[in-house]
Amino acid sequence: MTITNAAVSCPVVLPDNLSRRGTDNSRPLRPEGPFSPRSSDAADRGAASTEVAFEDYRHHEPLQIRFREGNHAGFYSTLKGRVRQYFEASKKSRFADHTVAIKAAVYGILVVGSYGLILSNAVSPLGLLALAILFGLSSILLAINVAHDAAHDALLPSRRLNRLIQTAIFTLLGANAYLWRLRHIKSHHVFPNVNGCDVDIDNNWFLRLSPNQPRKPMHRYQHIYAPFIFWLVDIHAVFYQDFVYLFKKRLANLKNIKHPASEYVWFAVCKFAYIAIVGIIPIAVLPLPWWQVIIGALVMSFVSSVVFVTLLIGTHFSDETIFPEIDESGFVPNDWAVHALVTSLDWNPTSSWANFLAGGANSHAAHHLFPTVSHCHYIAITKLIQRTAAEFTVPYNQTTLPGVVASHFRFLKRMGQA
Repeated sequence: MTITNAAVSCPVVLPDNLSRRGTDNSRPLRPEGPFSPRSSDAADRGAASTEVAFEDYRHHEPLQIRFREGNHAGFYSTLKGRVRQYFEASKKSRFADHTVAIKAAVYGILVVGSYGLILSNAVSPLGLLALAILFGLSSILLAINVAHDAAHDALLPSRRLNRLIQTAIFTLLGANAYLWRLRHIKSHHVFPNVNGCDVDIDNNWFLRLSPNQPRKPMHRYQHIYAPFIFWLVDIHAVFYQDFVYLFKKRLANLKNIKHPASEYVWFAVCKFAYIAIVGIIPIAVLPLPWWQVIIGALVMSFVSSVVFVTLLIGTHFSDETIFPEIDESGFVPNDWAVHALVTSLDWNPTSSWANFLAGGANSHAAHHLFPTVSHCHYIAITKLIQRTAAEFTVPYNQTTLPGVVASHFRFLKRMGQA
């Protein structure tokens, strides 16, 4: 398929297990087969004019991006067959099961209960601060464990309910669900860790997150100042990043971005709802100075940001993962499935507690290989990945939670000095 704009024409060749249905009604790129959703929703169709593209800045010419097939022939087809057998033998669907419902109930009760106790003013100011932190942590865990599945249509069979649930939970965080889906599914999941094709590593002025990015003098100290930046991840996403993404016409591989008018309305509604939840309502109800409420909201945001970063950032940005360069012919070094493995780092991937806490973010390889399967299946799928990868001598990266954090900071130091 050839996708054009005024500046560059860039055909993108995808493996058979990925599909794009039409430039005018483009859908998220995702694995096809028994684990894929049936059709896209209106929000996905609304991002219609996004284009997958990559410019070769070495020659200023269109470059066709391809995965190099055949270097581990049979790995993914064998793995898919085993995953299919798992579902057939267990008689389970790819959607969430009762364990996810239990987590949704637990984290949901903590969200509602902590917020209700805050408004009741039944505890001391320090108690209110503790409740605010609990509210923030419960909200982020609800997003990681429930909203993320919903964003990938892996929570429920109904897309409408998936979108409603994701939007409601993301509003608790102040993040825009539609824009997050756009960049996460249509950019990050297409070519993870590839410069110019993964929005998660592009456009980061403060941190060098790829060896293929230019190094600034300040990056020499990024492993020291990074924790202070991590405190601000939530505030940055809510009050800056979302606004940039809403009005930018190009993000990494996404070009000529156009959003439906309704998304601008929902953007304003959800931002106002978040500000009301964390600021306006508590200021109006609690007998506290407004600045104390704002300080409480900031502390809540700082703690939630650190927890979010701790669980997720090392899964791609670590010493173990690679950052492939596109060669002169436009090839990524590996096929699609192997690319997903070598650019991901799992931590405690078969641990029940890690799965309960991180919502499958700890089983990152399984998520990238089967993004439309609920994370409640990732422990079983990860065991199949480990077995199949060993048989086909495919690299597979795993560590522990402390290991992934340590690896990330080693990576930051190396990126700042190399």
